[in-house]
Formats: sequence, C-alpha cells, structure tokens
Amino acid sequence: MSIKVAVIGCGGIARRHIHGFGLVEDAEFVAMCDIIPEKASAYADEYGGKPYTDVVEMLEAEAPDIVDVCTREQDRDVPVLQAVERGFTTLAEKPLYSAQHQFSVRPSDVEVGRRMVETAEQRGAELFMAYNYRFGEYAQRLKAMIDEGELGELEYVHASTRLACWAHVIDLLRWFCGEVEAVAAAMSGPDDRRTRAGSLRFECGAVGTLLGEGVRPGQHDMLRIEWCGSKGTAVLRDIAGGLEVYPHDRGQETIIRQAHDNPRAGFDETFDREVAALCDHVRDGADIPTATGLDGLRELEVDAAFYVAAESGEWVSPREHVETAGS
Repeated sequence: MSIKVAVIGCGGIARRHIHGFGLVEDAEFVAMCDIIPEKASAYADEYGGKPYTDVVEMLEAEAPDIVDVCTREQDRDVPVLQAVERGFTTLAEKPLYSAQHQFSVRPSDVEVGRRMVETAEQRGAELFMAYNYRFGEYAQRLKAMIDEGELGELEYVHASTRLACWAHVIDLLRWFCGEVEAVAAAMSGPDDRRTRAGSLRFECGAVGTLLGEGVRPGQHDMLRIEWCGSKGTAVLRDIAGGLEVYPHDRGQETIIRQAHDNPRAGFDETFDREVAALCDHVRDGADIPTATGLDGLRELEVDAAFYVAAESGEWVSPREHVETAGS
C-alpha cells in the first residue's frame, strides 16, 4: 500500500517537501491544493495528484495518510485545523502561526497555535512541525554528544542567527538545552525585520543569549550556536558549516566539517531526511526526531516572549505571557 500525500499550498517551500516525498518509494501524491486554481493545477500536472481549491473537499475525497501544509504562516491555521479536527496526520511548516509575519510573532498568535495543538490532541491526530534543521548532520551529531553526556551538564549557550532561521534556532535551542523558563529582551529596527537580542534562563538552571538579525549578507554563516557544558564546548555553524569541539580536560580541538566551503550545502537534504522519517513513522510506527505540534507551540511561546519582554523591559515567562500581556 502506498502512503497517500496531499499538499496544501503550492508555493516555493512546497517544492522542497515534494522533492523529499518523491524520494520515498511508496509515497504517492493524491492531491495538490491551493486557493489559486492555476497553481493547484500546475503542481498536479507536474507532480501528480488531483488539483483542489477546497481543503475539506480534498480531505473527504482523498483521505490522505499525510497532509502537508505549506501555506504562508498567516494562512496556516485554517487548513491545519481542518486536517487535525478530522484526525489526519499533518505536517505544518514553521512557525506554527503568525497573523502578521514570521518575524513579528505576538501573544495572540500563541493563542491560535494553542488551539491548533489542542484540537489535534482532542481529535487524536498527529501534528508535526517542519523544523528540518534538526535533520542536519552536524545538528544531530551535537544532539548525540549532549544526550550521551560527552559535553557534561549545560552551563551556558550563545546563539546568533539571521532572521530567516529565527524559528529554527529557537527550536534547536529547546532541542539542545530543554525548555526556556524566562526571557529578557530588547529590539531595534523596522517592524518587519527587527533585530532582537535576548537573555535566556532554562528550566535546567543554565543561562544563554540569543541574537536574531537581518543585517549580515546571506553568503556568510546563517547561524552559530555555542553549547558549553561542564566537560566541553561545541560550536555548531550553519546547516553544513561544521562542528567544533573543545574538551575542557585537554588543550586540543576537533573540527568536523564538509570537505568544501559551503555552509549551506546539504540544506535541501534536511527536508528529504525529515520527510523520509515521517513516512517511516506513518508506515512502520518508527520513532523520529521530527518536531511535534507541541514543539511548534513552545517555539511560538518563546518567540512571542521576546516581543513582550522587549515591550515591558521585564523578564517574561514564555508559558505565561499570553495571560499576563493579553493580545
């Protein structure tokens, strides 16, 4: 039996997801859905499946095994809710939701994201997030080192990123460090791409910093995460920029990187690995490191906490800022 896949939102990011599904031998596109009929038809002609403009009609007619929601963040809540409230396994692009722009998350967006996650739980639907950076080779190496205790207990973390990777880096920090307990932040610049700098306190007791900006040229590293533990420090650079390891008990370093100077190499492959893992889960029940809808909600909470903390000048709890700050 094939894994029936329906894609909602026939834009640029969908092509990366579609490429991944195309590499899975038993995956089959049954539908391409977009509010613009010409886009749905063009994708159906190119990749297969039947074109639709109505999500509910598509779900009822095709009963897909995976619903892949690749719409803009402003338009993501309705199709995700339509899918999960009917019990369909759903993959959503990041961030989970933002009414304005992915770099302008507000507490009201968290309320919408929470409704999406709670609906999935109530209807018994699996909701996953497309945080494909988790599937980068070096990100997974660092995660394994942390989990195996090679670097010891977390002391602090420094992270910087271009805004294009902002949601991904928040997710990676949660993956590497655990839940964020509190945020203090400041912002500057235009509303649609505000530079933001924050101090983080994690539930484990460690501290950290996170800077997001849209100033540096794209040809330079898009992100950098320095994870310092009681036994050693590791530095992650971009998707394929490499991993530097500095043990505390000896004066040496280990540099692990690609045999070329392209820190963005392998980016498309992270989508392929993510999609393949999701298909393995749907087909075989395999455990996967794919982020869940709850991970998406937690990332959204931290994101919105930056805004609230910058506005208030106070430390803010990501889990509580919706109630304390309102919408």
